Amino acid sequence: MSKPWLASAMGVRLKVLSAAVLLSMAPATFNAAWAAKDLLQLPAVVAPKAARALTLNIDSRGNRVVVVGERGIVLFRDQGAQALEGAVKDSQGGFWKQAAVPVSVNLTSVKFATDKLVFATGHDGVVLKSLDAGATWKVVFDGNKSNEQVLAAAKAKLDALTQAVEAKRAAPASKGQSLEEMEVALETLQFAFEDAEAGARFGPARPMLDVWFKDDKTGWVVGSYGQIFETVDGGNNWKLIADRLDNPDSRHYNGLWGDGKGMLLIAGEAGRVYQSNDFGATWKRHDTGYNGHFYGALATQNAAGETSLLAYGFRGNAYRFGAGADKWLKLASPTTESLVGAVADAQRIVLVDQAGRLVVAENAATTLRLLTTKEGTPTTGLAKVGAELIMSAQGGPRTSPIPQ
Repeated sequence: MSKPWLASAMGVRLKVLSAAVLLSMAPATFNAAWAAKDLLQLPAVVAPKAARALTLNIDSRGNRVVVVGERGIVLFRDQGAQALEGAVKDSQGGFWKQAAVPVSVNLTSVKFATDKLVFATGHDGVVLKSLDAGATWKVVFDGNKSNEQVLAAAKAKLDALTQAVEAKRAAPASKGQSLEEMEVALETLQFAFEDAEAGARFGPARPMLDVWFKDDKTGWVVGSYGQIFETVDGGNNWKLIADRLDNPDSRHYNGLWGDGKGMLLIAGEAGRVYQSNDFGATWKRHDTGYNGHFYGALATQNAAGETSLLAYGFRGNAYRFGAGADKWLKLASPTTESLVGAVADAQRIVLVDQAGRLVVAENAATTLRLLTTKEGTPTTGLAKVGAELIMSAQGGPRTSPIPQ
């Protein structure tokens, strides 16, 4: 990769930076204080240059824009409005307000659930909730709580299969799997349980990577090592639903998208896309034929009402399924930089690559084409607000008009 500063802590997602890399970019005096404390307990520092920090994801609702990034930094503004009191300037002279955030972990994703309700995810398994469109935040979930559920689920499966194996040994001629098959499965579950125990002892180290809500009550977060949790009470309580998906090797879930009508898509590791058409009750796994990371996926409809799925990710790879195709098709791509964000724009999808160039996928096309050819600031995410695109990036958010 040409931008090594964009490498993640576990190679999970380009927009997730390791704490070690970020610390190396900070003043030495700050490093010591930062490293000595639990970042889940350390509020984000309010900084006059917060709008020029590394930002890792962005979302918008109407004219409201929220950007999240390194060390718990969250920025917000109403596009086109006058500067807020105490605002900070980005590199283009645009004004942003820094939010009050109770953690200093790197924040990886942000999504509006309603005009006022916003959720964000980050390192150490954190999930944050805002009731005022991103101005203030509170922690509603973290890696300690996720570890508890992962460990409890692994133990329950191990205990159940242990009992079944014992029953099989007592009656080897009984129907079902052979004793040998069951013992192999038991060994696999034992390893999984030991991994869960080790993870719990190590602490809240596994990041959450994306979030999506269908309304003010029901939503999902996904992350590394097959983490997926669901809430039905606005984020107050979260339930592990990993068993609903076919992911026995606990591959990473990098991106999450929903259409508000029942469809959910997860962009994953090893070229996998997971699709639900009933708001997460059941899931289908798509093996696209690609073996790298997808960072995002979304669906569109053509003029005939046919649905297409698009998954995009590492080194410019993009695959399409549907609208007359009976398998996933690799799209010819004009970039070898990773595609890190996308928005639907009329009859096309506009994507941004890691180098800050815009790429377009026309509806039902088999190729991608560049909208802009000049490399810009290394980029991590994309949102559309009116006639403008706003990108999360190194050096803070930046704004550009939508090319035709």
